[in-house]
Amino acid sequence: MANSSLSGKLDPPKLVFFSLLLGIATGVFFGEMVAWLQVIGDIFIKLLQVTVIPFISVSLITGLGSQKLEDAKSLALKGGSILLAVWTIAVGVLLLLPLAFPDWPSGSFFNTALTEQASAPDFLRLFIPSNPFYAYANAIVPAVVVFSIFIGLGLIGLPGKESVLKPLDVIRETLMKITRGVAKLTPIGVFALMAHLAGTVDLDDLFRLQVYLVLHALASLFLGLWVLPALVAAVTPLGYFEILRALRTPLITGFATGSSLVVLPMLLDQCKTLIITAQQPKSERARERYESTVDILLPTIYPFPQSGNLLILLFPLFAAWYIGSGVSPAQYPALIFAGIPSLFGGSVITITFLLDLFKLPNDLLQVFLSMDVVNLRFGTLLGVMHYASITLIGTVAIFGGLRFSWLLFLRLVLGGVVLLALLVFGTQTFYNNVVSPAYTKSDALRRLDLLGERQPSILHATSDAATDSTQPKPASLADISARGVLNVCFQPNVYPSAFYNSAAPPQLVGFDIELAHRIAQRLNVTLEFFPTLDESHGKRLLDTRVCDVYMRALSISAERTVKFAMTQPIYTSTVGLIVPDHQRDAFRTWRRTRQLGAGLRVGIGGSESSLTTGRDLFPKATITPIKNMAEQESILESGAENLDVIADLAEEGAAWTLLYPAFTVVVPQPAVKIPVAYTVARDNGDLLISLNAWLLAEKARGTIAELYNYWLLGGAIKQERPPRWSVIRNVLNWVE
Repeated sequence: MANSSLSGKLDPPKLVFFSLLLGIATGVFFGEMVAWLQVIGDIFIKLLQVTVIPFISVSLITGLGSQKLEDAKSLALKGGSILLAVWTIAVGVLLLLPLAFPDWPSGSFFNTALTEQASAPDFLRLFIPSNPFYAYANAIVPAVVVFSIFIGLGLIGLPGKESVLKPLDVIRETLMKITRGVAKLTPIGVFALMAHLAGTVDLDDLFRLQVYLVLHALASLFLGLWVLPALVAAVTPLGYFEILRALRTPLITGFATGSSLVVLPMLLDQCKTLIITAQQPKSERARERYESTVDILLPTIYPFPQSGNLLILLFPLFAAWYIGSGVSPAQYPALIFAGIPSLFGGSVITITFLLDLFKLPNDLLQVFLSMDVVNLRFGTLLGVMHYASITLIGTVAIFGGLRFSWLLFLRLVLGGVVLLALLVFGTQTFYNNVVSPAYTKSDALRRLDLLGERQPSILHATSDAATDSTQPKPASLADISARGVLNVCFQPNVYPSAFYNSAAPPQLVGFDIELAHRIAQRLNVTLEFFPTLDESHGKRLLDTRVCDVYMRALSISAERTVKFAMTQPIYTSTVGLIVPDHQRDAFRTWRRTRQLGAGLRVGIGGSESSLTTGRDLFPKATITPIKNMAEQESILESGAENLDVIADLAEEGAAWTLLYPAFTVVVPQPAVKIPVAYTVARDNGDLLISLNAWLLAEKARGTIAELYNYWLLGGAIKQERPPRWSVIRNVLNWVE
């Protein structure tokens, strides 16, 4: 009874808004305890996708097929030209918005997508429906749209086409009925999505998310309340305030409901009123022609993406900034020419497609969906003005009534430039100087601890005086088991493989250290750790029997096999370049990197093998050896003023950018893969065989993959985070 009473008091738009607020409140109150609601949100999203592709196709076929050939040509020429002009304006604003992103420090762990070469979109496959059934089955939306347009055009002038259009109209209404039925679940879906977001989003992330929300809202208001109505006023007899006054009801209704579809009837009426006011028809017949043109033009352009949809393309640019990466301006054409056609399939399909195109993590889709609940309303307001503007300009153009006012156009341009400059640079200034969150990722990295249990161990502060002259030959696995101790050499300050965390007292942690504990547990022996200065020092400690194994991931090379016996690959790494953030685009490919020639200053590990690899990769560059990780840390601390790039394993380079967020790691394409291994003394074949068998077994168990994700891909920070702040935990103390 209470529910029916609530439903009776709240109309659908208010109920959705209430669900949004209730979801936020639920997430804040329960925190991560409501993370399971993501499943309900995912179900809601997938239900909304069920009818998308068929509805687009049927709508285009019936809309075009019902036209006469002459009307279709006129509408296509004039309406299409105006649509392209409005799109161009919206795209211009869109591509300027990234300038408003604040200069906040950021860094991220290695992302395996960096190793995949971003292929240019296959526009022939995207747009030419050589196999329509494949396009439908695989949701290749641009090809589906082109195929539907072909069918619609083919029906124009065809005798008996009503026998095709009528059943398709029935199907279209059926699909719309299904969509309306699913839409009734919107309050539940919105509640689930917002509760999950509010309950799980990191507070630092929330600071960054607001940048997208604010920019999207301001850009929507700028285009919807200034640019488009001012453009109509500049080329038609209608006045700027006259347009806003007449359209205020559909604009407000569209914003409240978040749906431009529900306001189409009132938008048609208001556009007819404005056209009649502007054109002053002299006969009833002329008045009917004007109204009929509005009735045809507005529904015909409705299936095409509106300006509010185009602003969705800002999200991939924001997402790249959000994770500390970036989309190069050279990639903007792919964003526009692949993104606009995909908008025919809706925002979810578009964002999924573009995240894959730019090799961005797919879980960012959930971030978009959570924010889209808010952005949808601003985008709808802009969409209502978009449809009205094209309809008004197009109808006046068809009847030859366009007039151009230089004064109004100059006012539009000057006012637009001033407002856009305030929007872009004002937003950036505000977030740089007023709302600047503290950078905490470096602290999170230094707080990490081992995933598994520690084996009893002794950590030597130095290995300078260490030697074992009593052992004439290297220790085999049997010898190690008999003495009960595994002696491990490591190189400190190798993030995230071997480093001291910020615990009191500091603990030795990292990928290499965790594996050392795992093998000691398997052998049921204790550990002794000996620090090394560099690779040469590690070799000396192996040869003098101080260490049994040098657990420093080194790239496998012929030069190193002369000095060491190397295990089978632990994992396959990639060559990465640590570069200043603002220079990342110069190193996207090896071709562009090598074209920098002798002027390129490269820092690289000082071992013979690393320098040989460096000379192969940078044949003309000036190479500077870096003795060890302590020197690399000193270089980054000073801003790397004497180097342009530091070549490193990409996984380790990415961790360094967490500590020094002014830098980023770039994997030039095509990615150069390098297998890495641990080493033992050259004459210790017995231990090498045992270590290889152990590594093979641990790979089969998934241990190596688990630790690779935990330490090198950032899974450690995700697990290390304490539970999200919530009222039930941190205020009421009802749960631990």
